[in-house]
Amino acid sequence: MEEIASHAGTSKSVFYRYFNDKQGLQQAVAQASIDFMETELKKAGKSAPSARDGLYTMVLVYLQLANSSPNVYNFSTAIPTGMNIFRQNMARFLQRAVEHVFPHYKNADSTAANKNLAYYWAVAAVGFVRAAGEEWIAETGYPTRLSAEELAHRIANWLLVGLESQSTEEHPQED
Repeated sequence: MEEIASHAGTSKSVFYRYFNDKQGLQQAVAQASIDFMETELKKAGKSAPSARDGLYTMVLVYLQLANSSPNVYNFSTAIPTGMNIFRQNMARFLQRAVEHVFPHYKNADSTAANKNLAYYWAVAAVGFVRAAGEEWIAETGYPTRLSAEELAHRIANWLLVGLESQSTEEHPQED
């Protein structure tokens, strides 16, 4: 707390007026970071001309934001409640997008006890993107690291089509 206060140009007592302890400060920073990321992802998804473009754009924005400040990202997602809020909100947003494009995945009764297929796809997609993104962030400095655009394109295709979206021309099968 002393280092944070010093960096902010104030005293620890000022922080303690607003936050009970270091954990409270961490939760507030995490919430602000996650809220910002969520806002940017929603903007990206809503401005895209198609569902495929929306998914690609959202994955790209996620990768770019997380990579732009890996320490803030790691700090923010280290708190289970912060990441859970983000995951749940993004899963609901993706669920609505999937239901809009593929209405047959929407159940008439999608209560908490009877979640529809779009919901499960959305939850899986958020976990998939997060896991791949965090591995990619950790590869900073590797000469063979994919660009954010290339990885976002691959992830979006994997989520929509599966591994078969990988061109056989890029990786010919061995005899």
